[in-house]
Amino acid sequence: MMIITDSTVFNTKAECIVNTINCVGLMGKGLALEFALRYPKLNEQYIEECHNNLIHTGKVYFYEIDGQKIINFPTKFHFKYPSQMEWIEEGLKYFTENYKQWGFNSVAFPLLGASNGGLNPEEVEKVMIKYLSNLDIDVYICRSKLVEGKELEMINSFKETPIDELKKYVRLTKKQITSLENEQSKIVRFVDISKIKDIGAETYKSIFRLYYDGNIEFNKQLSLF
Repeated sequence: MMIITDSTVFNTKAECIVNTINCVGLMGKGLALEFALRYPKLNEQYIEECHNNLIHTGKVYFYEIDGQKIINFPTKFHFKYPSQMEWIEEGLKYFTENYKQWGFNSVAFPLLGASNGGLNPEEVEKVMIKYLSNLDIDVYICRSKLVEGKELEMINSFKETPIDELKKYVRLTKKQITSLENEQSKIVRFVDISKIKDIGAETYKSIFRLYYDGNIEFNKQLSLF
């Protein structure tokens, strides 16, 4: 059954979730970065495979990491360049020919190459429906418009945290503290934190890990005054 949802791949009931990657070993933005932060072992294995020239467009790659079934789907060769619909179609065809051997009954796809890849979301969705609608498993196509689940929990916790408390857990410069204080209330998606002025990749990773693991505590009573 085909299920079109405004959710993300992390918030469906699918057994297997799909990540979009390049072929040069960097999960540096968007969905791929979130996968890297949620599943560090996946990122390590992916980097090694790229260094050994084992990742190519037109194929997809199945993993089982800490009990979670994951597919890495190359939508572009290099992160600097856009995705190509040809690679999307080749990868979808490869998936339809091989998914049964991986032993799952449901899978959640993002709109492949439609975010950082630059492809038109409506065109991508049509192509995905063409290849995936007749499979004998549940297929979720996720438009990723809703903020819910773990991400919503993380955003709410971040917005409730005084930045003076956050700096006890994450090393922050004065400029970073000021930028976070100015933008904290405007965060819509957790990844928006990475786009704040002066917040580099490593700082964002530390903040993500802190809230994803739920390792921050503070006296909420203090934030009322």
